[in-house]
Amino acid sequence: MQPLPLYRKKIITVSDPAKKELVQGLLARHNIEYRMRAKEILQKNPVDTARVGTLGMNQTKITYSFYVDKADVEAAKSLLRSGSL
Repeated sequence: MQPLPLYRKKIITVSDPAKKELVQGLLARHNIEYRMRAKEILQKNPVDTARVGTLGMNQTKITYSFYVDKADVEAAKSLLRSGSL
Protein backbone atom coordinates (compact mmCIF):
# COMPACT_ATOMS: atom_id res chain seq x y z
CA MET A 1 0.00 0.00 0.00
CA GLN A 2 1.48 3.35 -1.00
CA PRO A 3 1.53 6.20 1.53
CA LEU A 4 -0.72 9.16 0.89
CA PRO A 5 0.95 12.46 -0.01
CA LEU A 6 1.94 14.71 2.89
CA TYR A 7 -0.54 17.39 1.87
CA ARG A 8 -3.52 15.17 2.80
CA LYS A 9 -4.91 14.70 6.29
CA LYS A 10 -7.24 12.07 7.72
CA ILE A 11 -10.58 13.57 8.74
CA ILE A 12 -12.62 10.53 9.78
CA THR A 13 -12.62 6.73 9.96
CA VAL A 14 -15.91 4.82 9.87
CA SER A 15 -16.80 1.14 9.80
CA ASP A 16 -20.48 1.35 8.88
CA PRO A 17 -21.10 1.21 5.10
CA ALA A 18 -24.06 3.61 5.46
CA LYS A 19 -21.84 6.20 7.18
CA LYS A 20 -19.23 5.69 4.46
CA GLU A 21 -21.86 6.56 1.85
CA LEU A 22 -22.94 9.60 3.87
CA VAL A 23 -19.38 10.92 4.13
CA GLN A 24 -18.79 10.37 0.41
CA GLY A 25 -22.02 12.19 -0.44
CA LEU A 26 -21.29 15.17 1.81
CA LEU A 27 -17.80 15.66 0.45
CA ALA A 28 -18.86 15.20 -3.18
CA ARG A 29 -21.82 17.61 -2.89
CA HIS A 30 -19.52 20.31 -1.56
CA ASN A 31 -16.81 19.64 -4.16
CA ILE A 32 -14.21 18.60 -1.61
CA GLU A 33 -11.72 16.23 -3.20
CA TYR A 34 -11.01 13.20 -1.02
CA ARG A 35 -9.28 9.86 -1.00
CA MET A 36 -10.65 6.86 0.82
CA ARG A 37 -8.73 3.90 2.16
CA ALA A 38 -10.39 0.64 3.13
CA LYS A 39 -8.73 -1.66 5.63
CA GLU A 40 -9.81 -5.15 6.68
CA ILE A 41 -9.61 -5.98 10.36
CA LEU A 42 -10.04 -9.54 11.58
CA GLN A 43 -12.10 -9.66 14.76
CA LYS A 44 -11.25 -12.86 16.60
CA ASN A 45 -13.59 -14.78 18.80
CA PRO A 46 -12.44 -14.44 22.45
CA VAL A 47 -12.68 -18.22 22.96
CA ASP A 48 -10.60 -18.92 19.85
CA THR A 49 -8.05 -21.48 20.99
CA ALA A 50 -6.38 -24.45 19.39
CA ARG A 51 -8.54 -26.80 21.45
CA VAL A 52 -11.91 -25.16 20.76
CA GLY A 53 -11.32 -23.93 17.21
CA THR A 54 -13.04 -20.99 15.62
CA LEU A 55 -16.09 -22.75 14.23
CA GLY A 56 -16.50 -19.84 11.83
CA MET A 57 -16.87 -17.30 14.62
CA ASN A 58 -14.14 -14.90 13.46
CA GLN A 59 -15.44 -11.89 11.54
CA THR A 60 -13.83 -9.51 9.09
CA LYS A 61 -14.60 -5.85 9.63
CA ILE A 62 -13.79 -3.13 7.10
CA THR A 63 -12.89 0.39 8.17
CA TYR A 64 -12.92 3.34 5.78
CA SER A 65 -10.57 6.28 6.34
CA PHE A 66 -11.13 9.55 4.49
CA TYR A 67 -8.33 11.96 3.61
CA VAL A 68 -8.64 15.50 2.23
CA ASP A 69 -6.20 18.23 1.24
CA LYS A 70 -4.90 20.11 4.29
CA ALA A 71 -6.52 23.29 2.94
CA ASP A 72 -9.95 21.60 3.09
CA VAL A 73 -9.68 19.99 6.54
CA GLU A 74 -11.72 22.57 8.48
CA ALA A 75 -14.46 22.76 5.85
CA ALA A 76 -14.71 18.97 5.70
CA LYS A 77 -14.84 18.58 9.48
CA SER A 78 -17.52 21.25 9.69
CA LEU A 79 -19.60 19.37 7.09
CA LEU A 80 -19.20 16.14 9.03
CA ARG A 81 -20.33 17.81 12.26
CA SER A 82 -23.37 19.28 10.52
CA GLY A 83 -24.10 15.87 8.98
CA SER A 84 -24.18 14.34 12.50
CA LEU A 85 -21.05 12.24 12.15
